[in-house]
Amino acid sequence: MHPAFRFVRSPLVLALCLACASLAHAETPAEAASTPAEAPAATAAPARTGWTLGGVLRGRWDVRFNDAHGGGTRRTSNHLSFDTLILKADYDGKDYFASAQYRFYGGSVLYSHAGGYRNYPGEVSFPLQAYAGRRFANGDRVAVGLQPVVLDEQYWGAQVLGSIGFVVGLEEVYAPGITYRHDGQGYRLAAGYFPTSTPDGKGISRDGARYSTAFVQGDSYVPNGTRTSERDLVAATLDWDLYRHDDITVSAAVSGLYSRLQDESGTPQGDGERRALAASIKVGNGSWRGKLLVARQDISLPAARDTHVITVGGFDASYNIATKGTVVFAEVGRPVTLGGQDVDLYASLSRFIKDEADFKDSQRLTLGGAWTHGRLRVSSELLVGRNDPFVGAGQYISGAAEGGDDRYKTSLFTVIGYRF
Repeated sequence: MHPAFRFVRSPLVLALCLACASLAHAETPAEAASTPAEAPAATAAPARTGWTLGGVLRGRWDVRFNDAHGGGTRRTSNHLSFDTLILKADYDGKDYFASAQYRFYGGSVLYSHAGGYRNYPGEVSFPLQAYAGRRFANGDRVAVGLQPVVLDEQYWGAQVLGSIGFVVGLEEVYAPGITYRHDGQGYRLAAGYFPTSTPDGKGISRDGARYSTAFVQGDSYVPNGTRTSERDLVAATLDWDLYRHDDITVSAAVSGLYSRLQDESGTPQGDGERRALAASIKVGNGSWRGKLLVARQDISLPAARDTHVITVGGFDASYNIATKGTVVFAEVGRPVTLGGQDVDLYASLSRFIKDEADFKDSQRLTLGGAWTHGRLRVSSELLVGRNDPFVGAGQYISGAAEGGDDRYKTSLFTVIGYRF
C-alpha cells in the first residue's frame, strides 16, 4: 500500500490536504505584486536596480474541527509546526528583469513518518518560478521560463488558501513558457504559450512534487487514476476599465485557455484536450473591494477510459477532479485598523458545479484576515468546505470528483512568516 493511501483513513489526510492548500498561496498577493514581471509600473524604469536576495521562513498553526482518529472516529485536533522555507532571487533593471523562487518542505507534522516520510526538512522540494524577461520602451514585457499562466489574475482573491479554482487547476498555475504583456490606455493584455508542464520535483509520490495543481501520473491509491501531462498550453487574458470616478473603479476581464493532455499510460489510449473560459468583474469603492468570477472548464478524454474524472496533483500527492464543470467565485474585502494595527479582512465563496448529475458539487467559504508587522506577516483563515479536498478528513482523493461525504467541514489555521 502506498504511504499516502493511509492518509485517507487517518488524521494525516487533513494534514496533507491543508499542506497542499495553505502552501498553495504561500506568497500573498501583496508580496507577489513586488515581483518584477508583475510590477504595475511597467512603463518606467525601477527606482532601484540590481539583485535582491532573500526568503521567507514560515510556521503554521492548524485547528481541525472535523479530523479523524486512525480508526475513523471524529475528533478536533490542533498542530503547531514548521511550514516551509522559501528562497528567492529577483533582478530588476532598466530593460531586464528576472525572478527565481525555490521551496523546501518536510520535517513537520505535514510530512510525517506515518505517511511514509523520513521527516526531515527538504525531503519535499520544488521550484515555484524561474524566469527572465525584457521590458520595452512602450511598456510591453516579454518573459521566458517557469512563470504564472495568464488566466485572469494570478491570484483570484486575497486568500492564502486559494479558492476551489486552485483545486481544479485554474487559479495560480505555473508552467515553463513564454509570455507577452501589454498595458494600453484603459486596458491590459496578456498572452502566453507553455509547451510543457512544471517538472516534477523531489518527493515520494509518483509525479506530484509540484507547486501548482498539474495533470500528473496518479499514485496507486487514487481510484481510476489517470496518467497524463499537459502540453502546448495557450492562454490569454484581456481586462479593461469600465468606470473610474473619484474612489469608484469598475473593471472587467475575459480569459481563455487551451491545451493538449498527453497520455502517459504507455497504452494507445490517445491524448485529450483541456478548454477553459473565464469572465470576471472587479469593483472598488474607497477601501472596499469586490470581485465576481465565473470559469468554465471542459476536459475531453479518449472514450477508451472513464471520461468523467482525471487525476491532478501537487505538493507530493495526487487526487481526482471532475472533467467538466463551472467554477463560481466571489469575494469582498477591506482594510481596517484594529488596536493600531492595519488588518486586511476578506470573505470569499467558491463553488465547483459539476456537469455529472450524480457528482456532488465542491464548495469553500473563507473568512480571513492578514497583517504585517516589520518582517513578520500573519494570515488567519476560517474555512468551511464541502466535498473540498483541502478541508476535512476523507475528502482528498475524490472530493473534487464524485464528491466526499457531502458534509460541511471546518478548519481554522494561521500562517506566520518571517521575511529575510
